[in-house]
Amino acid sequence: MEHPPTIFMLLEGVIPSALQALAACTLLVLVLALWVRQSLRKEDGVIPAEGFTLRNFLELMLEGIVSLMRQTIGPTWANYLPLVGTLGFFILVSNLMGLVPGLGGPTSYVETNLSWAILAVAVSEYAAFRHQGAKTYLSHLAGPIWWLAPLMFVVEVISHLARLLSLTIRLTGNMFADHTLVAVFLSFPVVALFVPWIFMALGVFVAILQAFIFSFLTIIYIGLALEDAH
Repeated sequence: MEHPPTIFMLLEGVIPSALQALAACTLLVLVLALWVRQSLRKEDGVIPAEGFTLRNFLELMLEGIVSLMRQTIGPTWANYLPLVGTLGFFILVSNLMGLVPGLGGPTSYVETNLSWAILAVAVSEYAAFRHQGAKTYLSHLAGPIWWLAPLMFVVEVISHLARLLSLTIRLTGNMFADHTLVAVFLSFPVVALFVPWIFMALGVFVAILQAFIFSFLTIIYIGLALEDAH
């Protein structure tokens, strides 16, 4: 895929653009987290800030994630909150970075999204293995009919690996297309004054939606892994 020009391409020969974008996003997330933490210290973490602030937005986002995790995962939801919350916020910041002309975000690169997908699926599989035990976990993959076990095992493994493909392609395709579309319209001097703002607004919506979908699917995979029916 041909990415729109970004500042990260200046050092492409030394450090890959995807790695530069990921490092920049990591630094930005840490700065925002420290900012919110400082805000909580000033206000004792009890009194909410007035108006729409970063802290209020993160608290709203966290409440939504917690609500979904309680309904889907159950009593052990808190064990997986650091992973899901971090993934959601990290992907959101990455998506929004891609809307800044010339900056670019990590979610435009398939390598970054694949690494997050591997992390999400690996944690869900580990949760299933730990909750069910090795025997139950493997018997679930083999299916209920013993003479179909070899075939069912292959089918189940492929279906679980397909989760990686689903998470990666959905996020990469949507964000790459969105960021590229904005960059194309910004390249026209006259059109750039009017038209791109429509796509920028749409891009913000897509950025939030894709971060939510990735987080929600991760929650679902963990919830399925912890179901007693399995």
